[in-house]
Amino acid sequence: MNTGHRVPRRVLGVRVRRVSGDLVIGIDTDALELTDVARLIYESADGRNRVADIVDIVAAAYDADPAEVSVDVREFLDDLAGRGVVEWAVEEPFR
Repeated sequence: MNTGHRVPRRVLGVRVRRVSGDLVIGIDTDALELTDVARLIYESADGRNRVADIVDIVAAAYDADPAEVSVDVREFLDDLAGRGVVEWAVEEPFR
């Protein structure tokens, strides 16, 4: 039985550029600009942070209630996964 949790991680090989503090991600022939909260969520999707961890990171950074940002964080990560920018990995349990 797999007891690991799903964790988002950035996909290798995706073109990312920093422009004036923001991130611009190349997707096929288009570009996605990530500012502020979106950039923080993307940068936190490192394959180690669970979604709940990212929710806590965002809530702490913006002095917000985690329950209020949880849905938005999850939806944004799902959107990035749909665009092929992040992928869902399984966190391996500690041995």
